[in-house]
Amino acid sequence: MPRLLIHSTPDTLASAAADEIVRAVNRHAGRRFNLALSGGSTPPLIFRRLRRLLERRLPVDRLRLFWIDERCVPIGHPDSNAGSARRHLGRIWNGADVRAMSGTVPPQAGAAAYARRLAYFGGAQAFDMALVGLGPDGHVASLFPGSDALDASGTVTVGQSPRGDQRLSVTLDVLRATRSLLVVACGESKAWAVREALTGPVLCPFARACAGRPSVQIHVDAACARALGRRGS
Repeated sequence: MPRLLIHSTPDTLASAAADEIVRAVNRHAGRRFNLALSGGSTPPLIFRRLRRLLERRLPVDRLRLFWIDERCVPIGHPDSNAGSARRHLGRIWNGADVRAMSGTVPPQAGAAAYARRLAYFGGAQAFDMALVGLGPDGHVASLFPGSDALDASGTVTVGQSPRGDQRLSVTLDVLRATRSLLVVACGESKAWAVREALTGPVLCPFARACAGRPSVQIHVDAACARALGRRGS
């Protein structure tokens, strides 16, 4: 069952999530730690906290960065998930082994290329940890409710957002096979999907990604906790 952790603000949530990443990397001695990143509004807060921890606690030379999804835009575009990470991670980006998705090739070609990259690192089991955001509609990565991408086989697919834009995304099989899911959810609009992951029924993409997982941490802020009927810390 997922573990729920409540924080007073998005900033304290981001600090706790960054600290968890650092602990996981430091526990993972002997080889590169494969960390998959996501986009959204909360991950940049985590990236900035990680940057502050670089000198003291984060062995960036042991970090390999992947992505769980990407918009079909160049990395310099404001909507690029990898571009956001590059801006906010600073020297961590320069020191890590970065394995970003390409948003500049045709989507199906980009998905096939990233699937080949994941195959080299273990396929569906490539990620040691995935930093996962959550949409108000219950989507995770770029796997939206009712989309064909939800039932895609393999490791990487092409999803389509409700706005109609195409995106590269790992599949549910990859998220379920990831050794640890680190979920961040801010705001009351996310509470229903968090509740579904915690208690069922397992219907939305986010809850399906968490179902049966041995290691899922869901970090929520006070607003989300109140909507869940939980008391914040």
